[in-house]
Amino acid sequence: MAAPVRAQPPPTSGRVPVAGVDIAWERWARPGAPPVVLVHGTSAHSGWWHCVVPALADAYDVLALDLSGHGDSGRRERYSMAGWAAEVLAVVRALCGRRALLVGHSIGGLVAAGAAARDPSAVVGLVLADSIVSAPPRPADVAVRPRVVRVFPDKAAAVARFRLEPPQPVGDPAVLAAIAESSLRRVPGGWSWKVDPAIWDVVATPAGLTDDLPGVRCPAVVVRGEHSCLVGPDAATTLARLWGRPVPQHTVPGAHHHLMVDAPQAFGAALRVALTELEARPGHVRPAARDRPHLDQGTVQIDY
Repeated sequence: MAAPVRAQPPPTSGRVPVAGVDIAWERWARPGAPPVVLVHGTSAHSGWWHCVVPALADAYDVLALDLSGHGDSGRRERYSMAGWAAEVLAVVRALCGRRALLVGHSIGGLVAAGAAARDPSAVVGLVLADSIVSAPPRPADVAVRPRVVRVFPDKAAAVARFRLEPPQPVGDPAVLAAIAESSLRRVPGGWSWKVDPAIWDVVATPAGLTDDLPGVRCPAVVVRGEHSCLVGPDAATTLARLWGRPVPQHTVPGAHHHLMVDAPQAFGAALRVALTELEARPGHVRPAARDRPHLDQGTVQIDY
């Protein structure tokens, strides 16, 4: 089993204005440590990373943002993958000394890839956490179902209706409940989800979502769930062919697509290893052995 993770103090928070909209962020600051920016997936927010942060915050300056239309960030009339990538880059420039390691889950990984492709100087390395790496032959088979806009009388009623998309077993109900509660906002008549329904115009189908991957020049690592319905065991091989360079891959045993819900400690451990690998690439100093995380064989499977 993975070793217990230590509780972290509450993060600081703030906003960065990007093209007329405030982008909210949370930070578990560690001055002098390499900055890591966490990018959430579809209809999610920075709170999805809270259970993973303890695995990273003792070695990294960790920052998680809410893309526009999500969480506590502002809304736009229209959204795009390019616009979200620009928001990630703006946060990196404003808060991370203009360079950072990026970790993105699901579509957040593709947004992070877009940031890396658009400004290679700003992205030291990239972790794609259960992000699709090529357009599926039948996009309709993996299309995301837009969440119906509803108003609930209280938080408990809303949390009881919260569902993962794509559907899957719930690995840790307590983590899911915390995520659901932090996904709510007060509206007239009760509570509703923070996510702007207009984002579905961008993410409802996977067509075009992987267009920025060919332009990624920085080192990258894949982390996937063993039972993911979106990312197969050949994901890193696909990227290695695309980029003409090796791509390490880590499989989290027993996990599905929503890694932080399925196996938060094992996912955090896998991210820690992936970030260590990125830092060990040419131009980076490999952390001393005593600073590297210990993983037993039940925690994460390494694929090369």
